[in-house]
Amino acid sequence: MKQIRNTRQLRQALARGHHDFALLLQWGLYSSKVIHALPRGRFVIFNFIDDSEQRLTARQLYSESNIGKAMRLGAFVVSP
Repeated sequence: MKQIRNTRQLRQALARGHHDFALLLQWGLYSSKVIHALPRGRFVIFNFIDDSEQRLTARQLYSESNIGKAMRLGAFVVSP
């Protein structure tokens, strides 16, 4: 698994065809996510943990989701 530390790396992973990501939690648990890029810099995120879907800008990843915090902590990874 490769760490995704910022939205630039997230966009690069998406451009390489990766869409399966994980947010690492405590005690070896993780939250699986499928992410796709949308036009105008937005992302659509499907959260398997609660079957929810979000449509967020890069800025909103940091303010309206836990993905931004996970990126800063090195706990957001692309799944192989």
